[in-house]
Amino acid sequence: MAKKLSKAERVKALRDKLKTQDLGGGGAGFYSPKVGKNTIRILPEVRDMDFFFQPVGRHYFPDGRKVYCPSFTTEKEKDCPVCEIVKELHSIGDKQSKKLASSLGVRRSWWMNVIDRDNEESGPLMYTPGVMVFNSIISLINDPDYGDITDIDEGSDIIIARDGTGIDTSYEVHGRRKESALTDDDEMLEEWLDKAKDLTWVEVSEDPEEDDELSEGHAVHIVPYDRIVEDFGLDSFDDEYEEAEEEESDRRPKRKTKRKPVVEEDEVEEDEVEEDEVEEDEVEDEVEPAKEVKRRIARRSRRR
Repeated sequence: MAKKLSKAERVKALRDKLKTQDLGGGGAGFYSPKVGKNTIRILPEVRDMDFFFQPVGRHYFPDGRKVYCPSFTTEKEKDCPVCEIVKELHSIGDKQSKKLASSLGVRRSWWMNVIDRDNEESGPLMYTPGVMVFNSIISLINDPDYGDITDIDEGSDIIIARDGTGIDTSYEVHGRRKESALTDDDEMLEEWLDKAKDLTWVEVSEDPEEDDELSEGHAVHIVPYDRIVEDFGLDSFDDEYEEAEEEESDRRPKRKTKRKPVVEEDEVEEDEVEEDEVEEDEVEDEVEPAKEVKRRIARRSRRR
């Protein structure tokens, strides 16, 4: 259990924690704001949680599979092999490598338990906002007029106004000025806090069959480094990248050069010697090994 703190200590600890956050949906048990005005109450930390939120990072692969990012989710306590590959791709620097790095890069969110004020009968739901909304929540907590908005007795509901859908979605977040209790019903309060998810992460083993048992009671489970490498075929990434680069290079046409006929050295004036002439229009665009690697990762993932 987290250490019991005074209200002032809780607010200070929460604000200190939010300073460390790297800001770089819907479904059963999850909350997703609808278009228009939404009112929610963020629940405080429960059980083993130190704060009301849990940073969660995920990597998405070309075949649609995804994996929790050990580095971002554990706040760099664990290493992530996917992040290492992303860093390597960025260092290579060509356009296709950067594009692949971008698609594999960590997608960040901050998970929290909330009550939908328009649907309280659903009980606690998990809300997974991204940078935009989480930044606004940080601003409210840092505002002296609000402070700890998750306090069950003197906290504040927040209003999320959503406009648009898809990539055109935008949000505005405001806090209600009036402090309020989470609920006046003591039985309901106990039920909500009991049903809220413990969002702390837990690391499972190398054996997938043990995942359910080891992750029971936790919303986020981290797969060990070596298992991610094996499950997603990352151990052969470097070899495949080099092989793809060589194959792409072999498919490129050879440079054509023109030379003057060989003549006796004493018959040539120095200013008559021509440099090798390259047929520039015969050379294809720059090598794109990352594109081939992306296809291979997808093919290998489908075979597993």
